[in-house]
Amino acid sequence: MIVVAGRMRQANAEGGRPIRREVKLTEFEDNALYFAAQRAGMTPARFLKESALSRERGVSVSERHEMSTRLNQLNGSLAAVGNNLNQLARRANAEEAVTAEISAELTHSLAKLRATMREISGTLPGLAVSPEEADAS
Repeated sequence: MIVVAGRMRQANAEGGRPIRREVKLTEFEDNALYFAAQRAGMTPARFLKESALSRERGVSVSERHEMSTRLNQLNGSLAAVGNNLNQLARRANAEEAVTAEISAELTHSLAKLRATMREISGTLPGLAVSPEEADAS
C-alpha cells in the first residue's frame, strides 16, 4: 500500500491490472462499504478485493487489520523491553556487579520478551500471503 497525495494506492503490478469488475450497490450498501473500507484503512475497491480473496486464506479483512494493529503494539512492547534491558545493562556495568535486584529485573524483562516473541510467532501465520498475493498487491 502506497500513500500518494493523501490517498492509499496499491503498489504497481507488472503488466498492470487490465481486468475490471462492476458491482451494483444500493446507496445504503455503498455507504456501508465505504465506512468498512475506511475502518480497515483501505479504498472501497481494495476492501472488496481483499474481502473476496480472504475467504481462501481463512482470515477476514478485519481479522488481518486487527492482527496488523496488534503486531504494531507488540513492536512497541519489544522496544520498551529492549530499552529496559539497556538500562539494566548500563546499571550493572556502572556497579560492576549484578545485584539481586538487577538479576530479578533482568529475569522479568527476559520473560516478558519471550512472551511477546511467542505472541508475534502466533500472529504472523495469519498475516502471511502467498507469493502470488504479494505480487498482486
